[in-house]
Amino acid sequence: MASVYTTHSSTGRRRTISTFRLLAAAAAAAVLVGGYEAHWSWTGISGKTATLWDWINLLLLPVTVATLPIWLSKRRRLGRERKAAAFVLLAVFAAIVLAGYLVPWGWTGFRGNSLWDWINLLLLPLVVATFPVWGDIRQDLRMHHRLLLVLVLAGFAVAVIGGYAFGWGWTGFRGNTLWDWLHLLVLPLVFPTLLLPAALAITAGELMQDEAQEADAASIAS
Repeated sequence: MASVYTTHSSTGRRRTISTFRLLAAAAAAAVLVGGYEAHWSWTGISGKTATLWDWINLLLLPVTVATLPIWLSKRRRLGRERKAAAFVLLAVFAAIVLAGYLVPWGWTGFRGNSLWDWINLLLLPLVVATFPVWGDIRQDLRMHHRLLLVLVLAGFAVAVIGGYAFGWGWTGFRGNTLWDWLHLLVLPLVFPTLLLPAALAITAGELMQDEAQEADAASIAS
């Protein structure tokens, strides 16, 4: 009897969550249409104040953290098609970034953002997204991987020297002090070493509980 009650409770909770998601999606769509098309001033959303760059700043880290449990559970079962789709999406994004700077496309909001801004935007989400595979990366590291890493670090060092010593404006490094670098680097270092493991332990416990409930429901149904 307790198992049946638990199953009904879990089903009801999932229906409530699904309903809430539909309502949230409808509300978000209404706000976006109202902001961009109907120019509702109270939304603060327009082509000038909410560019693609602004949306990435707003959503990238929350989306990365929210999808981390899925990545942890599915990463070993990702097929070639999904990996290929990921590379295609990455290539499309890179093309949009280039067009944003070169055309330029104003709606992207990319032009005017320096390398420093991109590091601020991407570093923490990149650390969070790749944290689960750090062990695999260390085990599978080959010579060409090491060479690529050295080239990336060398290019970054050249950009830092050029930014500070020669005033390369596109780097955005000049004027940033040690305090600014600490702001940039401390959280990406603290998050995976302290905060993320604790969050993953909690998430793993919840996933195991859900799987146990699903197994109980399946055994009752059979």
